[in-house]
Amino acid sequence: MARRRYLAVTSLLVASWLFATPAPAQEIVSASPDITIDLGTSVITTDEDVALDNQLGIVLLENLGALPDASNVIALGVDLNGDRLIAFETTTALAGGVVARPGDVVRYDTGATYSIEFDASAEGVPAGVKTDSVSLSPVGLLLSFDTTVDLGGGLVVADEDLVDWNGSSFALAFDGSAEGVDPALDVDAAQDLGSGHLLLSFDTTGQIAGLVFDDEDVVRFDGANWSLEFDASAADPDWAAADLDAVMVPEPSMGGLLLAGASGLVWMRRSPR
Repeated sequence: MARRRYLAVTSLLVASWLFATPAPAQEIVSASPDITIDLGTSVITTDEDVALDNQLGIVLLENLGALPDASNVIALGVDLNGDRLIAFETTTALAGGVVARPGDVVRYDTGATYSIEFDASAEGVPAGVKTDSVSLSPVGLLLSFDTTVDLGGGLVVADEDLVDWNGSSFALAFDGSAEGVDPALDVDAAQDLGSGHLLLSFDTTGQIAGLVFDDEDVVRFDGANWSLEFDASAADPDWAAADLDAVMVPEPSMGGLLLAGASGLVWMRRSPR
């Protein structure tokens, strides 16, 4: 891979970018593609990167530490203190001797250390099953898996379902097929917004209740209705070639938290010369 140049973004720049005055429909979106694409002004975004897009033409990269080039981020969440929660497609060796296997969720306290937040094997997730979405939920973590999995206690979940993990046990949080999701679809990115609202992205093009979406789009489910939350290819045509496989859309109240997590630590990647 060609040598890449990095530019540190100062606190003031990040603050002014985050709190630019967008139209009401515009949101900050953190998302990771499954391939390398150019976003914003020549910002190379690879499959181990998460692009932070204010939908006003400026894209930065989330600081997830020194991830190996061979890694692929397939799930992203954020804790209330700003720590990032990450899952990888393949076994990934991280700084500090931490080894994340498919299914595990890693905590990264930005600028410092990695640790295993969710140990898939220890919690009974079969070997080879990948955790392909992660978010905070009212009881702990909201997770989805890339295939049908038996979690014990009679709980069998499909890849279009979501489960809550409270630190010791699982419970079904979202039954995709019961809510109109085609069983052929796989939820590969999700976020719990609270009050029964979810953001979801799927691995392929599909439709639910007449709403058509592509694999790079994010849809909202409010407990009863479906709507398009983020049309990625409309925001940047380069998204059309990619699958969006990790997402976080901060609510307005999280602006300060996002700033705290990004300030002085976000890096912008420029095209190599």
